[in-house]
Amino acid sequence: MKSMLLLTDFSEAAFRAAEYAVNFAGLVGIEKVILYNAYRTIAQGSDFWVPAPKVDNEIFVETMEALGLVHDQLEVMMTNNNIQVEVLAEDVYLPERINGLCKEKGIDIIAMGVSGKSSLETLFMGSNTSQVLKVSEYPVLIVPQETLVGRSINSVVFATDQEVFSKKTLGRLELLLSKLKPTVYVVDMANDKRSNDWIPDVLKPYHPTFYYVEGGDVVKGALEFASEQKISMIITIPQQQSLLSSIFHKSLSKELAYNAKLPLISIP
Repeated sequence: MKSMLLLTDFSEAAFRAAEYAVNFAGLVGIEKVILYNAYRTIAQGSDFWVPAPKVDNEIFVETMEALGLVHDQLEVMMTNNNIQVEVLAEDVYLPERINGLCKEKGIDIIAMGVSGKSSLETLFMGSNTSQVLKVSEYPVLIVPQETLVGRSINSVVFATDQEVFSKKTLGRLELLLSKLKPTVYVVDMANDKRSNDWIPDVLKPYHPTFYYVEGGDVVKGALEFASEQKISMIITIPQQQSLLSSIFHKSLSKELAYNAKLPLISIP
């Protein structure tokens, strides 16, 4: 795990995510962070995205200046001076560009922020963030705005809605765990009579502790357990986008509001 694509829209939530992400980068040995903003210019009189050279150039310059300011702020707070931070802006539609960009730049993980209940609602109602989660072929670190920055990652909850995993997915999970070396908890349904053999072999060296959820709501159980045990992070391998969507949807209720402080990594 050597490189990270750090998405920003220059919001407060995005900056908080950037703070957390550069700290995370130091923990897992990331050497390069690309601070990235995707924007789109629309020619006057058109309902569609088309090149608009003059406007595009002005926006590009302004965007690069804004990225430079964020870059400088991050460098001041970074404890690991070995991490190289670059800036990149493109006039593109982010969901269509994200996988190609990651391939071109050799990206290992994408990081982005989420803020507040309104943003969580927006997340699964067609926003760019939502679309990135749907299309990403790379691991995504999601950082809610209330996430505490600077804490070590000592424990993780593993939650998934599948039992068959690709070699690529397992390789990514194994690499992440080898960097963090956390205490691992696995959330499963109490009414499921299957043995624990379904868990990926890459988890077994960490001797995971199982937490069984009554009532079959594994998402709610994972969030409640994470809050009660002061877990550092949730790691999920979603079979369908519904699991990830459900995690954020649950956090909108008062009962699960504490989820707003917990980072999550989705590994496709």
